[in-house]
Order: sequence, then C-alpha cells, then structure tokens
Amino acid sequence: MTVGTSPGHALAERFSRTASNYAREREAFDADMLLQFGDAKRLVRVRGGVVTDIVIPVRPLQSWDFSIWGSEQAWRSYWEPLPQPGWHDILALSKRGEMRIEGRLQPLMANLQAIKDLLALPREARA
Repeated sequence: MTVGTSPGHALAERFSRTASNYAREREAFDADMLLQFGDAKRLVRVRGGVVTDIVIPVRPLQSWDFSIWGSEQAWRSYWEPLPQPGWHDILALSKRGEMRIEGRLQPLMANLQAIKDLLALPREARA
C-alpha cells in the first residue's frame, strides 16, 4: 500500500471533502485541531466558527489546540447514518479506547456541540 492510499487516508479525504465548507458563525470559535484517521493526519483551522483550512501537517512540532485520534474502525462506525451505542459520540469512543483526545481541552469543551457537528458531517455524505 503506497502513502496516500491507505484506508486512513481515504477517511481523511472523506472528512476533508465534507468539512471544507463548514460554518457555524452563530457559535463563533477559533481552534486548531489535529485530527488523525488511523495513519492519516489533518490539521483543521476554524476561525469565527468557519473552517478556513484543512491541511496535511508537514512541519515538525506543528502546533494545535487539541487533537482527536481515532482508529479507522472508530471513524467508520462513527460515520454510520445511525451509529451503534458506544460508537455514536467522540466521548463514548474515547471511553471505549477507540479515540484519544489530547491537548488543551478548554476550546473543545467550550465548543463541544459545534465540534461534534463538524466531525459528524461525513455521516450525511456517503463515500
């Protein structure tokens, strides 16, 4: 399997396609999130509640406010149209060990619903 063709990269691209136009201006917040889909990473920048950039982080020591790492199975299950109990929420997935949340948790918790909505966008866009 070559770089960029792994299942994790396909999940990252699915997220990037659906999230690139996300805007939640009523609940304006700023955050840099490092998301990991199996072996694939994406840095998501949100300014004023709008996704302004989704990039593959290339610099060593890239800064971010918080990160959410999920196994490929976690993301696939989370993005099911009606996820099973325990696979429906990033906090539930963290509790079961399928996701890991690290970094400054204040921006995540202060904007939890907007971030959950952003992360769930691929549920509506079947790949």
